[in-house]
Amino acid sequence: MTTTLVLLPDPGLLEPFNTSLTGAGFVLTDPEGKTFRSAPNPCGGSGDACLVGPVCSHGWSVRRAPITISSGLAGYLIEQRAPDSQAPDLFEAVRGLLADRAQTRLDLDSTVAELVEKYELLSVLYDSAATIVSISSLEEVSQRILDEAARTLGVEYASLMLMEESGTSLRVAAARGPRRDTVGKIHSALGEGIAGYVAQQGKPLLIEELSTHELACRATREEDRPGSLLSVPLKVQDRVLGVLNVNKATGEPFRTGDLKLLSALADLAALSIENARTYQNAITDRLTRLYNYGYFKEQLEASLDEARRTGTPLSLLMFDIDHFKNFNDKNGHELANVVLVGVATICLTNCRQGTDRVPDLVARYGGEEFIIMLRGIPRDDAFQIAERIRRLVHDEAFEGAQNQPGGRVTVSLGVASFPNNAATSDALINRADEALYRAKRSGRNNVQLA
Repeated sequence: MTTTLVLLPDPGLLEPFNTSLTGAGFVLTDPEGKTFRSAPNPCGGSGDACLVGPVCSHGWSVRRAPITISSGLAGYLIEQRAPDSQAPDLFEAVRGLLADRAQTRLDLDSTVAELVEKYELLSVLYDSAATIVSISSLEEVSQRILDEAARTLGVEYASLMLMEESGTSLRVAAARGPRRDTVGKIHSALGEGIAGYVAQQGKPLLIEELSTHELACRATREEDRPGSLLSVPLKVQDRVLGVLNVNKATGEPFRTGDLKLLSALADLAALSIENARTYQNAITDRLTRLYNYGYFKEQLEASLDEARRTGTPLSLLMFDIDHFKNFNDKNGHELANVVLVGVATICLTNCRQGTDRVPDLVARYGGEEFIIMLRGIPRDDAFQIAERIRRLVHDEAFEGAQNQPGGRVTVSLGVASFPNNAATSDALINRADEALYRAKRSGRNNVQLA
């Protein structure tokens, strides 16, 4: 054999190969005669092949050149040629072919890795979508999104903030970890802090170390300080609905792949939140944020069906604000609206209506009239709840109350129950309404049973 070609697929093999050559009597030099070992490019910066010598005692010479691809040095091609070799010079052709094959393999590996990443991402999104898209409650969908984000990224600390209608601040809609006590509270103004910055810019943010980041240095809560954080906007088209945050205090910081995953989940979350808001707006009263009569009637029918099957009681409280027209005429619509919202808040605070809308349901019946469905509550217990609401409204110091008869805002209530008073939804509402008007005729500011 007069010529051999040796492929070193690992650049780190060059040093052992050089050692073996020198042990066989070769002295490796560059074209200027300088002795070399496995430097990154001992023949100069061009990376071209070069003839090295002098030859060994048998007259063999060695030629070496790097094989480079887009990611850098892939290896070396080495030719050992006898002095009388008549073999064609294929060194450059082979080197080019090897480089092309190595680049193709690199591109293929990159494509496969990208496909695997996208498959994993799609799998996560599919699983998340199956649990999120069917939820119509804004509060519940917010919490479920947060739980999915925390599960997917393996973190405990997370929060989801929604933009207020004014578009100037963010309110915490759901939280995990130490931030749970902030749910329902204004978190930051637009442009302030990390979440405010992300909401204003509409772009995701990856912070590998919170303690040294300028946006986090102003944090006052201890759990906001250490570790790594991802914050991504919840956007529908170009409109920012809120911000989704996850952070961890220990372990490896978040990477770009984590940010891509959370951003994809945020896109799904934004659509789910938009759908939940649309549905909620359709079933709620815009002023008081209570459910409207249409939704209430639908739920009453379903609840009565369940009560018949299980043999459990169900009660209705129906009431209105006494002398409300007088209050409106004396104080104006603005203060009258404050009273409506205040009464609605008292009802929600003193009922069991949670984020999943069970077991109680408070609705605005129309004008200054309200209605409450109490699932599983018998008539006598419903009377006590009605009496508590009456007393709380009476004791509330509403502005403008001095212009009312008696100097207070008051309500009159009627109570009716299934199965004691009626068997159908319409009949139950009518019996509660009759009890309400009896309370009116009895001097107002009292509770009457059907």
